[in-house]
Amino acid sequence: MREGVVLDKRQRTMKQAITKMGKEHFLSVMFLLGAFSCSWSQTQGFKMGLALEPNMAWMNSRDYEHTTDGVRGHFGYQFMADIMFSETYAIGTGLHVFRTGSQVEYWEQTNQDSLSKVSRDFNNQYVELPLTFKMRTKEIGYSTYFGRFGAGLGLNTRREVDESRYVGYQRTDGWQPVDNPSIPAPDLEAGDHTKLFRASMIVGLGVERRIAGNSSLVVGVTYNSALFNTHKNVEVVKVDAAGVPRGLAEDNVLVTEMKGQDSILALSVGVVF
Repeated sequence: MREGVVLDKRQRTMKQAITKMGKEHFLSVMFLLGAFSCSWSQTQGFKMGLALEPNMAWMNSRDYEHTTDGVRGHFGYQFMADIMFSETYAIGTGLHVFRTGSQVEYWEQTNQDSLSKVSRDFNNQYVELPLTFKMRTKEIGYSTYFGRFGAGLGLNTRREVDESRYVGYQRTDGWQPVDNPSIPAPDLEAGDHTKLFRASMIVGLGVERRIAGNSSLVVGVTYNSALFNTHKNVEVVKVDAAGVPRGLAEDNVLVTEMKGQDSILALSVGVVF
């Protein structure tokens, strides 16, 4: 009987301790939330604006079986929104619309008896939601300098491809090159060769120049590069160092999935309020 009383007292003591601990934790959490809310209410703010963004775009080969050619000029624009949580730090977001793409060339096995040289000039449009961490200096004169780093998720809203192809090898008695192949002019191709979504890395530098009141002129440079393969359902023939399809002599042409991504370097000129 005595042991039962002692056990009951221990249980009541433990419950009281747990209740006290719970109240202390609850009060601590409420205190932290209150302090955070007070701090946020004192430092929060928003900067919004619009910008024009001409860019230079290029494509990279990650499979090393296709080649890329040159840089293309494109155009874009952006709605910018900075969520300020201190004078020198902010979260940058908004809505970014831009075009990207350039030319790629590769060998394709058209059928069992022919290999075609394919040239495609991509012109893709994306609507991207960026999310970046923005670091700012305090105002120096009338200017504030900033850097930003983060990521973006884009939706491909337009796919345009100018394609040119010709048969370069035919198999009769083994694989033989085609003499004087006829190379047609590029033509708009309607195939779906680009993935719908594009995840990207974003790095940028810039300056805000205060004009009047809360209005500022913003000029910046941004590097935006796809993180994953942007090509979709495209197979390329493996080539040697000279760009000649491998396996012709052995009558064993090797193919692989096309892998590569696009990048842009954009100049941003806009106004924030």
